[in-house]
Amino acid sequence: MFGLGVPQRRRSERAGTAYPLTDGSLIVGALVLLGSPLEPDAPLLEDLGPLLTDLGPRLAAARALHDAERRAVVDPLTGLRNRRELERAMAAYGPKSSEPATLVYIDLDHFKRLNDTLGHPAGDAALKHVARLLEAAVRDGDVVARIGGEEFAVWLPRTPLREGVEVAERIRRSVAEKHLTWSGSVYPLTTSCGIASYPEPIGDLLNLPAAADAALYRAKQAGRNRVEKATQGH
Repeated sequence: MFGLGVPQRRRSERAGTAYPLTDGSLIVGALVLLGSPLEPDAPLLEDLGPLLTDLGPRLAAARALHDAERRAVVDPLTGLRNRRELERAMAAYGPKSSEPATLVYIDLDHFKRLNDTLGHPAGDAALKHVARLLEAAVRDGDVVARIGGEEFAVWLPRTPLREGVEVAERIRRSVAEKHLTWSGSVYPLTTSCGIASYPEPIGDLLNLPAAADAALYRAKQAGRNRVEKATQGH
C-alpha cells in the first residue's frame, strides 16, 4: 500500500481503517483512524456511528461552499482568475497609489479561424495552452485572468512601463515559440498585446483598462503578434 522500501515498522505506524462519509447515497469522503483495526465490540464504535452520520453532510456542505467561492473568482475553462477578480485586485491597489503598476491585455490572434477549422475542443485546448504560458511568464503576486472569449489580462502591481513591456514581450515570444499540439499535429499560435502603465503615461489607474484596450487594438491593426504601448491619449 505504501510502496517498496518502506520499513515494516513504519508501515504499521501508518496503517489505519477508513470509514466512509456519506451524504445521502453519495460517498463524499472518509474518516481514517490510524492504528490497528477496532474490534467489533470496541466502545469507541458506539460513538463513531453518530460522528460519521454528522460529518458526511458537513463535509458535503463545506465542499459545495468552497466550489461556489471558487466559481465566483475563477474561469472554469482555464483555471485563471476571471474579470471580476482582476477588477478586485486592481481596485485593492488604491486609486492614489504612489507605486507604479502595469496592465497588459492579451488577445489570441485568429482564434475564430482556429475554432472554425479545428472545432471548439481545439479552441478550448488552445486557450488552456495559452493560460499555462501566461502563468509561467509572470511572478508571484501578479494576477493572470481570462476576461473574454480569447482575451486575457495580466495585472502587474509595483511594475513600471519598462518592466511591463519586458513581461508582455516574454508572453508574446513564449506563445509564438511553444506551439499547440492537437490530435498529433502542431499548430502555431500568436498573440497581440496592449500595455498601459500608471502613473506614466496613464495618470489615473481607472483609465488603465481603456488605455490597454486601445493599445491592443493598435497591435491588431498593425499586423498582430506584437506589443503596443498606450499613450496619454490612449
